[in-house]
Amino acid sequence: MLDKLTTYRVPAFVFIIISALGFSSLWYSPAILSISSFLLILIAILSYIATFSRELNSIAYSLIFIFLLYILDVFRSVDASIALDKLLLLLVFIGLQLACFAAFGKLKTQLILLFLILSTMVLVVDLVAVTNYLMHKEYYNALLLQSKHIPIPNMHHIHFGILNAWVVLGLAGLLYLKKLQNNKHYLGLGMLLVIAICCHILSSRTGLIALYSGFIVASLVLVYQKKSLKPLFLGTLSIIIFVSVAYVSSTSFRSKTANSLEDFRSWGNGKEINYKSMAMRFEGYKTSIFMLRKNPLGVGAGAQEAKIQEAYTLRNSVLFIENRVGPHNQFLEYGVKFGWIGILALIVYFAALFRVLPTTTFPFWGIVAVLFVSLQFESLLERQASIFFISLLLPLSYYLFVKEEINGTKVT
Repeated sequence: MLDKLTTYRVPAFVFIIISALGFSSLWYSPAILSISSFLLILIAILSYIATFSRELNSIAYSLIFIFLLYILDVFRSVDASIALDKLLLLLVFIGLQLACFAAFGKLKTQLILLFLILSTMVLVVDLVAVTNYLMHKEYYNALLLQSKHIPIPNMHHIHFGILNAWVVLGLAGLLYLKKLQNNKHYLGLGMLLVIAICCHILSSRTGLIALYSGFIVASLVLVYQKKSLKPLFLGTLSIIIFVSVAYVSSTSFRSKTANSLEDFRSWGNGKEINYKSMAMRFEGYKTSIFMLRKNPLGVGAGAQEAKIQEAYTLRNSVLFIENRVGPHNQFLEYGVKFGWIGILALIVYFAALFRVLPTTTFPFWGIVAVLFVSLQFESLLERQASIFFISLLLPLSYYLFVKEEINGTKVT
């Protein structure tokens, strides 16, 4: 009976609509985001769970491993409320991701349209944010020199930079592989150019590092898959040209570059690192590693904040109190919470993703690189918005770029 439901058109239509609705609510309603997540999981259980691909079992097992850590954390916490809140977020990360892996495997004909719809939403937010920047250009350029950022409507600016990088790689992959036909080709090309430009105006260092890391990985994989150095040459040339044009034409990009150099010069110079975003991050990394050495089993989600502040004090950190933030690195975040086994759990998750990479074409390799690099600079699995777009876009990207089968043989 479950298998029969997968043949109905209505569930497919509904799943796509709710996916788009949930994605749009990233910018206006956490409540709708939560409801959309629940409905997508429910629909997948009713209609698609029976067709979950065995090739993806390792991903499911790795997510269950992380889930068990959160369960144990609830029982060991003195104040279980924080641990329970984190557990609910994780349930969305696991449930929605598995739901989308199950459903999108049966909705392949609608996936390109869905990705274009989601890309259009990102484009609209890009244009709104860039317009606001251009209207107050001098003010925001001054802020950029102080490690501040251009505001993004109702979304964390680092998360939006990562989202931009993801969409740019996705659109570039669809265009290169000629998956966009007729008018969709020109629509995709136009969106790619505009979003790429906006990305360089708006994105933080994390977003740009993730973008170019993904681009380089995708180029190297394409070289291997095509057995030609031409993609590497063209990719390198494209990066040089795009960065040069961005630096010459974008004052925001130049301001971010100048701030990055100032940030770099502050490293190791005592209190100068205060209000320097990357320098403060590295101080946070050092403090997290200090905690991990002192607490190899972690301190738990409930005690994390208090223990971090205590560790800063024990290390005689030069950071001011207001700058003593958390790890800003998902691996260290799990290390602080759960100890070495938390880091191992995240490594196992990525090992599961790496295991399916050979069944995909080069854009998905780049997208996984974007996710991996982003997690080195931001704890993306601690917030509802980033959990949703990762859980939705990762399965969507997988099925957009999985190698097609001809007579049972996978081809690029």
